[in-house]
Amino acid sequence: MLIDTHAHLYWDSFKDDLDEVIKHSIQTGVTTMINVGVDVEKSREALRQAQRIFSEQSRTIAVYSTIGIHPHESVKYLSGGLEEDIKKLEEIYSENPTKVIGVGECGLDYFFDPEFTPKDLTVDQLKDLQRQLFKAQIDLAKKLNLPLIIHCRDDRSKDPKNSEAWDETLEIIEDYPAILHCYSGLSSITNKIFNMENTLVSFAATLTYPKNDYLREAARLLPLEKIVLETDCPFLPPQSKRGQRNEPSTVKEIAQLIADLKGVSFEEVANQTTDNANRILNIDPSTRFARSR
Repeated sequence: MLIDTHAHLYWDSFKDDLDEVIKHSIQTGVTTMINVGVDVEKSREALRQAQRIFSEQSRTIAVYSTIGIHPHESVKYLSGGLEEDIKKLEEIYSENPTKVIGVGECGLDYFFDPEFTPKDLTVDQLKDLQRQLFKAQIDLAKKLNLPLIIHCRDDRSKDPKNSEAWDETLEIIEDYPAILHCYSGLSSITNKIFNMENTLVSFAATLTYPKNDYLREAARLLPLEKIVLETDCPFLPPQSKRGQRNEPSTVKEIAQLIADLKGVSFEEVANQTTDNANRILNIDPSTRFARSR
C-alpha cells in the first residue's frame, strides 16, 4: 500500500470525475491520501471530502485532511484578521479530530509571483507577513499536537544557490515534527536535514523532471527512513504525463523511481515510506481510519 501525503482533491479539475480518480488510485495501490488545505475554506472542504469518501469507500481507502493557510495568502492579513482565521482552522479540527491530522500547507515562499504580490508592498514586508502567518500555524500545531505540512520555495531565477527560505524554514521549525512538501532543497539543506530527527522529506513527481538532477541526488543520499511520497495533485504531473492533470495514482511512479535510484525493491520503498507517513502523521496502521495519540 502507498500513501499520497499531499493531494488537493477539492480542486475544480476533479469535480467531474473524482470517484473515478479514487478508483484508479486504489487499483494502483494508493490506498491512503492526505487532502491538504490551503486556506480556511479549502481546509473545510478538504475535511468534508475526506468524510464523504470515507463513508462511501471505507473498505478500500482512507482519506484524511489538514488545516492550513498557504504563504501566498499572507497578504490578506496586512490589515489584520489572522487570529480570527487561526481560530477558524481550530474549529475545523474540532469538527473531526480523527480525520484532521496535520497543519498546513504552511511555510515560506520567497518566489514572489506577480499574481500574488501587491505592488505597494516591499519584499521585506511580504517576507514578514509570511513569517507571521507561518509562526501562527506552528503555534496552532503545537496546541493541537499535530505535525506540520510545510511549503517552502526560493527564487533561484537570479541566484541558483539561493536557499534563504529553506534556511529560515529549518531554523523556525526547530525540528518540530514536519513533512517538507514537494522537496526542492539544495545539497546544503539536504545535509542539514540528516540531523533533524523529526523532519521528513516528501518527494513529488518533480523528481522525474530531466533538469532536477539535484533532487535525484537527494533521493539517493537520504535514508528511506527520512522519505515520504506525494503528488501535489492536480499539479506537477510526472514527466511521462506532462501537460496532463496529476492524480494520486502517480505515487507509484515516484516510488519506483526512488527504488531505481537507491537500488532497492519497489516493495521496500512502498513499505518504508508508508511506515514513515503513518508515524509522523499519527495514523494507526491497524485501523487506517483512526488517529493514535
